[in-house]
Amino acid sequence: MKPIKYYFHNLFFNNSRRNLNSIKTKGIKESYDFFIKSFKNKKSLYFVRFGDGEFVTLMKKDHRNYIYSKGLETELEASFKIKDNDYLIACPINYPYDEFHASGIYKNFSWQQDMIDVMKKKEFSEDVTYENPCIFQCMAVFRPKVLKAFLDEEIRPLKKMFIGSTSKEIAEKLYGKIDFYVEIPVKHAYESIDLWWPDIEENAKKVDLIIPSAGSTSNVIALRLWNLGIKSKVIDFGSIIDAVEYKISRSWIRLQGHKVQKVLNTNDRDKLSFQKKFLFFRKDIKFYFRNQIM
Repeated sequence: MKPIKYYFHNLFFNNSRRNLNSIKTKGIKESYDFFIKSFKNKKSLYFVRFGDGEFVTLMKKDHRNYIYSKGLETELEASFKIKDNDYLIACPINYPYDEFHASGIYKNFSWQQDMIDVMKKKEFSEDVTYENPCIFQCMAVFRPKVLKAFLDEEIRPLKKMFIGSTSKEIAEKLYGKIDFYVEIPVKHAYESIDLWWPDIEENAKKVDLIIPSAGSTSNVIALRLWNLGIKSKVIDFGSIIDAVEYKISRSWIRLQGHKVQKVLNTNDRDKLSFQKKFLFFRKDIKFYFRNQIM
């Protein structure tokens, strides 16, 4: 059931603001459905997410999890400029208003004009409709059964590599068996890439799926694998892995991250105390009513 604000917005605004510039990004459902179709029909597929952190680097500024690096900026820019149907770029600009919009979960950035200015300055393509970088977190919060079905059928059975700072045990709860685990630092991963990149390059051809979970460096990993001609699937699932271990790295995890438990298999879900269940129940009630208007 759609929230009240959705009907109100469509009645009075009807996406008028979205047409003020030429950069377009798909809504959650359109982007998710396209991703699923592409994933099932293609042998090789890259899903590369650009978010606020990547644009902070492109603005030559430090981010909370990594310091500015000219090398990182250069590789991010190169990643964004790849034009290929098998290299899907998700862009955090100009989201169309849809039923998934929720304060703290999924909304346009207040400073997206700065991102638009960066895109124009660097001559990024404006004549394409970009994928949505928030599809996985929104499906986890609002459609967990749908996301779980995809993970069960398409992700967990595959031979895979995981690249991140999350423990292998936690990653396997979400993605299934990890055949190659490449551990990286929690912060400033790009600064040490020369130490752990050889493990990726050595084993990339041995798997069907590669999951980079390295913040902005995930985009660098995708770029380098693409340039190596790796024909596996390379998918950046974003911050849902943080929600599995209750790591509050994003506001959506603080508000509704516990919903990710529903995408895990039953034996992998945490056994919650009564106090924890009551806390999450209160969060859900508060979020439901708040989401009707915000």
